[in-house]
Order: sequence, then C-alpha cells, then structure tokens
Amino acid sequence: MTIRGKVLLFVAVAFGLVLGLGVVLHRSMSQGRLLRDWANSVNEQRYTLSQIRGDALVFLADLQRVHASGASSEAILNQQRRRMERHLTRLHELEAEEERFLGRPQLDEKEHLARMEQALRLWAEHAEARVRRLPSGIGSDGAHPRETISEFGRNVEPLLAAALEIEEEELEGLRHRSEATLREGELAALAVPLSSLVVLLALALTILVPMNHRLSELLAGAERIGRGELNDALPEHGRDELGSLSRRFNQMARELRASQTQLIVADRMALLGRTTASVGHEINNPLAYVLGNLNFLREELLRVDEGSLAAKTKQELLDALSEAREGAERVRFIVQDLKALSRTQDVSLGPVELAAVVRGVSKMALHELRGRARLVERYEEVPAVRGNATRLGQVFLNLILNAAHAIEPGNEDQNEIRVLARSGPPGFVVVEVQDTGRGIAPEHLGRIFEPFFTTKPDGEGTGLGLLVCQTIVTSLGGTITVRSAPGQGTTFHLTLPIAVPAAPAAAPA
Repeated sequence: MTIRGKVLLFVAVAFGLVLGLGVVLHRSMSQGRLLRDWANSVNEQRYTLSQIRGDALVFLADLQRVHASGASSEAILNQQRRRMERHLTRLHELEAEEERFLGRPQLDEKEHLARMEQALRLWAEHAEARVRRLPSGIGSDGAHPRETISEFGRNVEPLLAAALEIEEEELEGLRHRSEATLREGELAALAVPLSSLVVLLALALTILVPMNHRLSELLAGAERIGRGELNDALPEHGRDELGSLSRRFNQMARELRASQTQLIVADRMALLGRTTASVGHEINNPLAYVLGNLNFLREELLRVDEGSLAAKTKQELLDALSEAREGAERVRFIVQDLKALSRTQDVSLGPVELAAVVRGVSKMALHELRGRARLVERYEEVPAVRGNATRLGQVFLNLILNAAHAIEPGNEDQNEIRVLARSGPPGFVVVEVQDTGRGIAPEHLGRIFEPFFTTKPDGEGTGLGLLVCQTIVTSLGGTITVRSAPGQGTTFHLTLPIAVPAAPAAAPA
C-alpha cells in the first residue's frame, strides 16, 4: 500500500471511530430523553389518578351542599362528568404515549382503564340519584352519605389504587432502566474513546515504525552513495513511494557507476591522446631521416651507370626503394592523422574540407573495416564547412566505426559503407553516412542519443559515441538525424553550415 493510501486509511479509521463515538453518544442521549419523557408520562398519570380521587370527594361535598340548599343536583353531576371526561381523555392520551415508547399495545392497562372509567361514571350517577332521593335538608351539616362513600370504596377505589400501583411499578422500572442506561453511557463514554485511542495508536505505529525504518535505510544508502560506495544496493521491497525512491536510488547508483567507468575510460583516452601526440612527434624525427635517406639512395641509384649494375637489378632496387618510401610516407600520414585527432584542446573554428577530414579518419578505421565492408566515398563540389577538423574527425570516425560494428565480418564484398557529401539547403552542406548493416530496432531508435545507451554487448560500447557526435554537430550549428530499420541498414544525415569567407581587407587610402 502506498503512503498516501496508508494516510487515507488512518484518516478513514479515525473518522469512523469519531462517527461511532457520536452514534453511541446520540443513542445514549436519545435513550435518556425517551426514559425522561416516559417517566414524565407516568408521573402525570399518577397525578391525574390522584385528581380523579380528589374530584370524587369534591363531587360528594358539592352534592351535599346543593341538596341542603334545595337546589338541583343535575348541574353538579354534569360538572363532575366534564371533569371525569377531561381526566380520562388525558389518561388515554398518556396511555397512547406509553404504547409508543414501548412499541407495542398495553391491552391489560387499557382494559383496566375502561373498567375504571365505567365504574366512575356509574358511581357518579348513583351518587347523584341517591342524594336527589334524600328528603330536603338532610345532611346539611356536611357529612357524606355513608352508602355513597362505601360504594366508592367498594367499586372505584380498588380500581384507582390498582392503577396507581401499576404506575408506581412502571416508574420503579423506569428508574432502574434509567440507572442501567446511565451506567452503560458512563461505560461507553470511557471505553469508546479509550478503544479508539488504542486502535489509532496501533495503526499509527503500524504505519510509522516501518516507514521510519525504511527512511533510515534510505538515509544510510544516500550517505553511502555520497561517500562513493556505489555497490551497496538499497532494499527495493514495497510498492509504495519509498520503494519507488529506493529503486530510483539504485538506478542512480548504477548510472553513477557507469559514469565513473566512463570517466575512467575518458581519462584513459585523453592520456592516450596526449601520449599519441608525443609518440607521433618522436616518430616524425627518425621518419624524416628514413625518408631523406631513401630519397638519397633512389637518386644515387638513378646516377649509377648501367655498365656497373645490371639493369634488372637496378630496377629491383628502385622498386624496393619506392615501396619503402611509400610505406614510410604512409606511416607519416598516419602519424599526422593521429596527432590531429589527439588535439583535444584545439576548439578553434574555421573552414574545414570535408573530403580531407573523412579520408584521414578512414585510414584510421581501415583495421575495423577489413573483412566487414568496403568504404565508398563520394563528394560533390561542396564548399568548406565551418567547424573544427579535430572534432569533425571524431564525429565521422565514430559514425564509420559504428557502421562497421553493425556489419557481421566475412562478407566484405557484399557490404559497404558510403560517405556522401552534397549541397543542402542554402548555407548548409549535407553529409550522409550509410551502411548495409543489421539496422536499429524501432524501440531503440528514439534512445540512441541518450547517454550510456548502447545496443552493443557489454564491454564493447560506452554509450557515449553518438551523444558526443550530436553534441559536436549541434555546437557547430548543424543537425544530425537517423533513419533505420531492422535488416535494412542505417543512414545518419548531417547538415553542417558553410564557412563564411573572410571579408577582404580594405585597400589603403
């Protein structure tokens, strides 16, 4: 899992735990609110039942008072009926609320409430009828009729007491349930945050400890690379960003090792170039003596009288001297070409004859061309180009050697390397280096100018030759492109700027 994924996982877990804590707290608060409303409903029912009992006593007192005054008791009965109706309606409403709290109907309590309602109505009607039948003036001292009170105690009071007892039991149950809910809430308030912290801490340690270990490995690897220890590879385990960084570090170390090798090779070549220039200079001195003496011998042989030396022998000696002189001249030309190629500090620009440069480097490449291909040179009437002979010689030598290495040895007569020069766009000369080799695969064609990229076997290529060619040609104001296909050979297309002739000096006044 990537580091971003781990961070998102941590955030998701933290969010889920906070959400879970919120749900638990909301549930506890909802449960507490429900129990509170339920308890209020039970208390109100108890209060309403107590009012019914008190209204009954008030009703009896009003009946006695009205009867003593000789007034009609029917109005008192209607008033009592309205009070009972109001109380009983409220009891039905509270009973419905309890059913909603419980989520189920309470049939026993409904039946009990219905019996109590019927008993109250009958008792009130009987009480009013009994008082109405009494002779006027009886009970004027405020005493309740004994029979009416006995009937209330016998028919109504047990129902009221039973209803109050039911409500007391409900209230007690709600009290226990409220205490249990409170204990659960306290436990949840302690356990949920604590467990959330434990989970988050464990998850954070699971993410941070391996990450810290791998960062330490990366830091140690970077320090080793900084000290030049390029052989110790970093562990590449994991598919996250740190694994990618480890792979990048290892790739950088490999490239640094390759660069280090190439720098050693480059330094060796520079040393070889300086040595070549020095050796070439030393060879030129005795070579001049050899050429001078050969010329002297040839002239002396030409003066020798034919009478003192056989003509055939004289001619053989002259042929031998000519061959020796030709060989010495060839050595001199090779030394000159080596000296020209070894001038690494010569960066001056000026007119360069392409034919002379290519002929010089072709002599140096003869050993690699032998047995592989024939070198064909064709030059149109092209002007001199603006450049540096040493650097252009390096470009063409690299291209010719690469072309030779792309051709398998053994079929020299069937393969050839062509160097063609012709006029190009205005101000430019076009040079093409063509070969009949194996060509370049399409997937490699776009990378041949990359540093250290080579298709040659290990130990046979540095991966810098074509990059150097591109750098040199581009620095001279030209371009280099390639066209190739597997089995169809390769063509390098170069455009080089024409040398601008120097302006003639002004005539003296």
